[in-house]
Amino acid sequence: MQDFNFLIKEYPAVLGSDSCGVVAAIGSSVTKFKVGDRVTGFAGVIYIQDIDHGAFQTFTVLKDIASSKIPDSMSFEEGSVFPMAIATSGMALFVDLGIPRPTQPITPPSSGLLVWGASSSIGTATVQIAKNLGFKVFATASPTHHDYLKSIGAFEVFDYHDSSVVDKIVASAKDHGAPISLAFDTITEGDTAKRSAEVILSSGGQGGKLVLANAWPESGKPEGLQVSQTMAYWHATDQAEIGEWLFNDYLEKALANGTIVPAPKIEVIPGGLSGAQTALDKLKAGVSGRKLVVKVD
Repeated sequence: MQDFNFLIKEYPAVLGSDSCGVVAAIGSSVTKFKVGDRVTGFAGVIYIQDIDHGAFQTFTVLKDIASSKIPDSMSFEEGSVFPMAIATSGMALFVDLGIPRPTQPITPPSSGLLVWGASSSIGTATVQIAKNLGFKVFATASPTHHDYLKSIGAFEVFDYHDSSVVDKIVASAKDHGAPISLAFDTITEGDTAKRSAEVILSSGGQGGKLVLANAWPESGKPEGLQVSQTMAYWHATDQAEIGEWLFNDYLEKALANGTIVPAPKIEVIPGGLSGAQTALDKLKAGVSGRKLVVKVD
């Protein structure tokens, strides 16, 4: 957003979407939270266009429908990994891919689900939610992250650098009786969308669904496949009903019972708020398998 003037319409602006801390005050209509609650929440500056809703400051305004209480045992640093990741993965799974919300006892799906680029915060959230929904999750990541991803719910993990990775994923899905008809490409750079599509068409066949983190990077989308681009901010706008359920119900319960854990591993950038720019610069240079966190003292 700093480099390309993306989403933010007026400057100066306070950026940041992931926020975690203690409730200092509540609005007159808020009933689900009280002063003193420990919460994690999506700071909505990118869709509200109000600097009070940016995370990189001492006090931040959060929408109640985009906030979740966190357990006392969870640190604020750990809790900060969730908002953007949960919003994005939730919109991808429950809106774009059309997976029913688990309001009833779960019947294990008959198909597998692919997460391309699973080591990011969005990827790890998607892996955990999909696993909890009963999917066999096939994931791609660098080899250094494979064991960690299996520990949080991935069924099989593959090296996306491998030139035969598509064939290996398809073969594994067939061997385990879990054809892949749904996929989330959390990267959408280079040929990641193309290879994700190849997995679906070779494994699940026609009629599958692929959701992307960014727009399809090449001309000529594949036939026989429903392709869409997800947006995190839908959780509080077009899909507010699902977003409210996601934050106020699903995530809060999952954190309490341990079926979703903080992931990926966090790296605290020193310097308090002054470290925010350092963190953004590190992100721009490239970070893998870590969530950068700025602690506001």
